[in-house]
Amino acid sequence: MLITDIIESQGNQFSATERKLVDYIRNNPNIIFKTITEVIEESKVGYGSIIRFCKKIGCEGFQDFKIRLATENTNGEKKSDLEEDSLLGSYRKLVFKQLNVTMRNIDDKTIIDIAQSIIQARKIVLLGFGGSYPMAEEFSYRLLRMGFDNTSLDADNHVQSYRVSLLNEEDVVFVFSFSGTTKEILDTVNVAKKYNAKIISFTNHVKSPLVKLSDMFLITAIRIPALEAELGTRLPFYFIIEVLTNYLYDNYQQVRDALKITYDSVAKKQM
Repeated sequence: MLITDIIESQGNQFSATERKLVDYIRNNPNIIFKTITEVIEESKVGYGSIIRFCKKIGCEGFQDFKIRLATENTNGEKKSDLEEDSLLGSYRKLVFKQLNVTMRNIDDKTIIDIAQSIIQARKIVLLGFGGSYPMAEEFSYRLLRMGFDNTSLDADNHVQSYRVSLLNEEDVVFVFSFSGTTKEILDTVNVAKKYNAKIISFTNHVKSPLVKLSDMFLITAIRIPALEAELGTRLPFYFIIEVLTNYLYDNYQQVRDALKITYDSVAKKQM
């Protein structure tokens, strides 16, 4: 994983001092040419804090951090006039960056293994609260269209707990949680694990309690302030859903057959 991706995916684990250093790194791409003394003076972050931060993200020290960061910057994307000068261009650039980070955080094998879990599942339960609920709803809709009528999605936390308490090792629970720290979600996941259901999570933070409880997980690593996250983009999550459901369609005849059947069931309702 790239150093910049690691920083984004572990953002919720950083101390206030480390977040101050991260802000400095983001605003000073020429940090790769600076000495640690210069960084200490400009960032107002101490030597020990900088070294601990470097080790936390997998570097041997500050020099190793600069070398790895310089390598990433060399391979960075060039800015186009559209990206620089227009509102649409700036948001397109943001989305592209987030999708690229998402792609680097997952791999084909994980997608394939998750698809097989869906095919083999006796029951599929989806969980999501707040801003994460629409993503669970979208995934539920797609699974139903593809013939997985063993799928359930409940908005009420008590009903969710009832539902997962009836699962076993043949069942799968999909969990959507941007933070990976929502207490109600974690409580329900713990109930599901008690009954040996497989936990597959979609979240933005690799170092979160939800990931620790998960058998498999997909990480988006969207960089966005906490408050903005309430209305921020979820496109990387929907991107993963599209990749997963399209893989199912492309590789399982039963899915293609079910999609045609569900389409035919409402075809006459269309003008």
